[in-house]
Amino acid sequence: MQPNIDILYITYNRLSYTEQTLPALVETAEASFRLTIVDNGSTDGTVDFLKQFARRNSKILSSIRFLDNNSGISQPTNEFWRTSKAEFLGKVDNDTLCPQGWLKRLLDAHRQSSRLGVVGAFHFNTDYVDMQGLAQRVINVDGVQIVPDAFIGGCCYLFRRSIQRRQGLLSVGALKTHGWTEYQAEICRRGYINGYLWPLLQVAHFDDPLDSHNLLFTKHKETSQISMREKGIAFNHEALLKWYTNDAARVVSGISLKKVLAESRKIS
Repeated sequence: MQPNIDILYITYNRLSYTEQTLPALVETAEASFRLTIVDNGSTDGTVDFLKQFARRNSKILSSIRFLDNNSGISQPTNEFWRTSKAEFLGKVDNDTLCPQGWLKRLLDAHRQSSRLGVVGAFHFNTDYVDMQGLAQRVINVDGVQIVPDAFIGGCCYLFRRSIQRRQGLLSVGALKTHGWTEYQAEICRRGYINGYLWPLLQVAHFDDPLDSHNLLFTKHKETSQISMREKGIAFNHEALLKWYTNDAARVVSGISLKKVLAESRKIS
């Protein structure tokens, strides 16, 4: 019997991204799931595209909502979690091109180990990742190879709803991208293992400055300014590349995980 999986997909403009990533999400999953789509008030033709997609994919569509304004990530995610009754919950961003078998690999990992928290795909361009250093951080969790971290990127992940029920909902603040990092850190403090599957489940992350699909500074300039401003990144290619490079180095070093685990020991 196939477990119930609900996947959330949030859009806000960037139609050219959605036209590529949403069909790919469905075509490459290799596992049964139900899809929830939330549009945050797009004005660039995304709404019409999503309506057409919904008509063609009604069998997998759980719900589709069109909001009047950009409510960010946390609020739609919380509503999705409140209404879902699935065993597993996941999200794929509209700037993320999933590889073949992405959902099956994530599901297989959770089936193999109940100790896993949030498990996801790797969104960093490997051209600026110390792959040798990353490989040295791989651990074995009940037969699942994983690069552990306190938190992972929110662009493509899966975790158990039972963890979400114990953990509660995301905090909702003024920032559009707020909440996901600390939420995962708390899951880590509870003793679950978050991380990236190994061998890497590599996605094409269109926001990455080295990705060939990147349109952050041209066609999707207005939308990208929101996330970059909230991360404290100057709006230029060099600053974004530096931020991604430093974030990848953080993952390779494991510094965030060490910090959260040290905090947990102090609390306990």
